[in-house]
Amino acid sequence: MENVKGIDVSHWQGAINWDEVAKAGMKFVFIKATEGTNYPKVSYFKENAPQALAAGLKVGAYHYAKFATVAGAKAEAAYFLDSISSFTLNYPVVLDLEENKKGANKKKLTDAAIAFLDSIEEAGYTAMLYTGKYFLENTLDESRLTKYALWIARYNSSLGRSTDIWQHSDSGKISGISTKVDLNIAYRDFTNTVNSFRTPNSRALKTESTTTYTVTKGDTLSLIAKNKKTTVKSLVSLNSIKNPDKIYIGQKLRLK
Repeated sequence: MENVKGIDVSHWQGAINWDEVAKAGMKFVFIKATEGTNYPKVSYFKENAPQALAAGLKVGAYHYAKFATVAGAKAEAAYFLDSISSFTLNYPVVLDLEENKKGANKKKLTDAAIAFLDSIEEAGYTAMLYTGKYFLENTLDESRLTKYALWIARYNSSLGRSTDIWQHSDSGKISGISTKVDLNIAYRDFTNTVNSFRTPNSRALKTESTTTYTVTKGDTLSLIAKNKKTTVKSLVSLNSIKNPDKIYIGQKLRLK
């Protein structure tokens, strides 16, 4: 396939004009959603994911890992999945593992990474591992991670190995973004990625007859409830909505 250009962003990039990013030829973006089990900039993802989708980009999410154990990885995965579950993502969902400050050995850290990635897959998403070339080859047991899609960072003229996505620069300049930004090239076609939609209480809903509705510009919960012959209370309950006054373009809502 033709190499596909994309970016990844976090709160460091500030406000972004996604239409300009699309016009600059970027086809995909990974947006940071969470870090550890407490990330105060989570609203950055909630604001930007719908806008990037509306501009026509393929959108994936990533989680910056702090864990060193399987238990820690599972806790972080649950936090991450809860944060992204209301969005219709159409690109892989990523574990960003690039530090080992707690000094876990190679087996334990790889065990933890697998636990996190398996949690992503079990939730219905396409799982991907992001890490640095040296970190992958020296701190993790790469032979146990081959089933997952791979995104590698190395800021050089060449990567020197195989991967699905290569992050080749951390100092790119793209129209629509006022700061430097990471640049990526995808060598594998993820454009038909289909991620399952889950809500935090989806297991309890499996026996109910439900459909979904995608929020569009101008929608409110009361308007949707009226048009779909339901109630705001029902929508809030079904979708675990914390603030009925805040819904987002591109958000998927379950309806009875």
